[in-house]
Amino acid sequence: MKKNIMLRSLVVFAIIAVFAASALAVTTHTVYARVVSGTGAIQAVLEPGEFTVPSGSTAVIKKFQHDNPATGYHNEKLGKNIYSVTQGVYMVDGNGNALMQLPAGQYRFFVGGSAGASGSLVYELHP
Repeated sequence: MKKNIMLRSLVVFAIIAVFAASALAVTTHTVYARVVSGTGAIQAVLEPGEFTVPSGSTAVIKKFQHDNPATGYHNEKLGKNIYSVTQGVYMVDGNGNALMQLPAGQYRFFVGGSAGASGSLVYELHP
């Protein structure tokens, strides 16, 4: 009888541990931005990708890519591409270098160029 109770207790503890560990899991996300054709005098329109870093989390930037097929441009160095809607500023330091960790808040990810340009931003959410 005591062995049975002890075994059940261990199973319950293991299940609780699995759920607790999954709540602390790091998750990976990708956001996309692009430039599309405009109309009339407007040649191109930026379409940012929007994302949210939840309260209690931090986003860690893992990868950035920006391509413009019309010009052959390719870039993997993040610059002034992330705007914090929450703070009302671009996420760069005093020297203009991109911040690679973002606090909780609402963000817009931009790329520039001519119509057809696109970009992707890969980040991890850490608790």
